[in-house]
Amino acid sequence: MEQKLSLFKELFLDVPNISVLHIDNSLDLISKTLEEIRDKNSGNIKYINFKSQNDAKIRATAREYEYVVLGNILSYCPNKDKILQLMYTGIENSGNIIILEKKSNQNSDEILKILDELGFMASNNINLFEDFNLLTAKKMHHWGKGL
Repeated sequence: MEQKLSLFKELFLDVPNISVLHIDNSLDLISKTLEEIRDKNSGNIKYINFKSQNDAKIRATAREYEYVVLGNILSYCPNKDKILQLMYTGIENSGNIIILEKKSNQNSDEILKILDELGFMASNNINLFEDFNLLTAKKMHHWGKGL
């Protein structure tokens, strides 16, 4: 598992004062790894413990986070598109969204489609973890619906 978490770290650029939003549904798979990234880059993590869709209705200012990490929450959100739109607003231009969803949820194609429709670019499903899909996408300035 250490090797997989080390590869996961490579999704994050070394950015001074990195700002990460982590909404997690008791997954706890990557929490320690995110803390290591934060400490290395003198950044901060806003952690939200997910219990319902209302927990994912963030009130972020536009372009507040370099990275948004969602840990197995979208399967529990009937309005995935609305939640991902809020995340899009909160991500800075050229920022990234990283989504972990249990493979048993069988929703990766649906999520990738929504990401594309919202204007995220370069969406991918990376086969890194045995039980989880690792979906990534980028918000590009002046592409799609970029703010």
